Amino acid sequence: MSYRKTKFAIISLAIVLFIVVGFMWYAQRPITVKPPAFPTTVADDFGRNVTLSKLPQRIVSLAPSNTEILFALGLGSKVVGVTKFCDYPPEVLERVKKGNITIIGGFADPSIERIVALNPDLVLAASSLQEKIVNDLEEKGLAVLALNPKKTDQIIANIRLVGKVGGKLEEAGKLTNEMQRVIDTVVSRAKSTTHRPRVYYEVWYEPLWTIGPGTWQSELIEMAGGLNIFADAKTPYPIVSAEAVIKRDPEIIIVPIGYMGGVKKEDFEKRPGWRAISAVRSGRICQIDENIVVRPGPRIVQGLQQLARLIHPEIFSASSILSSENAWPLQIALRATPPQRNLVGLHYQTCRHDSIKRRGDPDRNLSCRTLH
Repeated sequence: MSYRKTKFAIISLAIVLFIVVGFMWYAQRPITVKPPAFPTTVADDFGRNVTLSKLPQRIVSLAPSNTEILFALGLGSKVVGVTKFCDYPPEVLERVKKGNITIIGGFADPSIERIVALNPDLVLAASSLQEKIVNDLEEKGLAVLALNPKKTDQIIANIRLVGKVGGKLEEAGKLTNEMQRVIDTVVSRAKSTTHRPRVYYEVWYEPLWTIGPGTWQSELIEMAGGLNIFADAKTPYPIVSAEAVIKRDPEIIIVPIGYMGGVKKEDFEKRPGWRAISAVRSGRICQIDENIVVRPGPRIVQGLQQLARLIHPEIFSASSILSSENAWPLQIALRATPPQRNLVGLHYQTCRHDSIKRRGDPDRNLSCRTLH
């Protein structure tokens, strides 16, 4: 090889090495996200423009899902008020016990006086059920941001929004990117099967209450490779007849853990005509922790995984998508679930139909449309 060719080869190799080393440095460099300048104005799910004068230091959460988002993003130390239903992550109850967090009431009936007394920089509301509460708090001069997601992509957008106003953009980006990775992986694997089992998710019995279109729960079932038998209902959370369930013949029945004091195949066999349903005949009556499918927060992807295992165990039973070495942002959010409590109905708060009563409070009518 001539001197000129040798020199050219050395120079070319040096250029390639420079490019490779430069790319590796660029890929591994710390990512700095510029925090938002204050005052800042953002749009919430009610279509309102909310202005925050400064980075919030005192935050009140009006829903368990909001509380989970705040703690997952590292904002737990700034939370000064939560509802009596906020029980996750475990640090919430620990801080309540120590007196660092104040219980401000329930989901549908928080105490305006307690909230105002906490002097919050930000109140994080949830769902259209709290519109009056939001208005009342605004009249008191408080900054209130309302979250009201209908789909999983809106849940992800809400987490990013909270990260923005809370000065945790980088954390929100890492968390939601990992959530999206889990969603994409489940959807991709579910597409590998040609059979989509018919699924009936029972929220309540007598009257029969289930999930319909326009809910992230129905979307999760579809993502996991199933068919929600009431996806064509006229309302998001319809009350249905036993005859309709029997006619649509679900292959899988899913109910919340602790539902009706524990569910057995015999419980469904006792229902008139239900022995003819495929899920009852085969015994595919499954239970799931309701909090990971009804609360629109980081754990929604855990709910998706569990639904996928229930619907397609032949595809998902052997592995956990969250066990990836890249899953650390979610592992922060998905901590050990607290002991199960028989709270069917309580986590739903108010539940779309006046005839449904909240367990443990029979005199209070429920009239909600969203589950938080």
